[in-house]
Amino acid sequence: MNPDFAVILNFKLKTGKDVDVDLLVKTARNIGARAVATNDRRADFKQACNKYVIALVDEDQGEELTADKVIDHMVHQRKDGQKTIINLSVSEDGTLSESAQALLDQVNRWMHRFGHAFNESEPSSLVANHGFVLQNRHMHYQKYLFVNRPVPAQVIVTGMAQAPNRIELVDNRTELDFDYQDGSLTINLGAMPPDNLIWQIVRIQEHRQEDDLIATKY
Repeated sequence: MNPDFAVILNFKLKTGKDVDVDLLVKTARNIGARAVATNDRRADFKQACNKYVIALVDEDQGEELTADKVIDHMVHQRKDGQKTIINLSVSEDGTLSESAQALLDQVNRWMHRFGHAFNESEPSSLVANHGFVLQNRHMHYQKYLFVNRPVPAQVIVTGMAQAPNRIELVDNRTELDFDYQDGSLTINLGAMPPDNLIWQIVRIQEHRQEDDLIATKY
């Protein structure tokens, strides 16, 4: 399965009658999921997935999660290089429960801000003294520091061979001050927004060989 599928919505249909499959798949796309699964792989599910450019994968063992725990669970799964499959029961009239909708709202809020980094992340060899570090599987020079609340004033990351080019908040691209000495990177988190999200992500852009190239002047 594509490792970029960090979150998969697994729709459990009780009946095919009165179920708006297009709306279900659109909901998954809108919250940042890149794949869905279902116990009823009908033709209209495949058509909706093609329409919204989202993968229809084989149903697997999913989990029953709640709005207050889902983000923390997703993040810890990703830390271990795993995906999160969320079971969603669809009623006979095609609707989702209030608790399921609350869960989707929470996932949507977080993925809207961090989905790209989250979907494309994989384990990294860097070590942080608060939270943990993943890397972009397609561009290894981009590292992602996952920071949970309460956020400390500073985080120390070890394992980098040289100072990074830039460090910024993924959410709003606010640049963060940092200091690098003897393989130890200290990141100041004073600019972290004062919201109630349990996890924030900081992008660390490492130095690349092409950064040393001198621009050609004509």
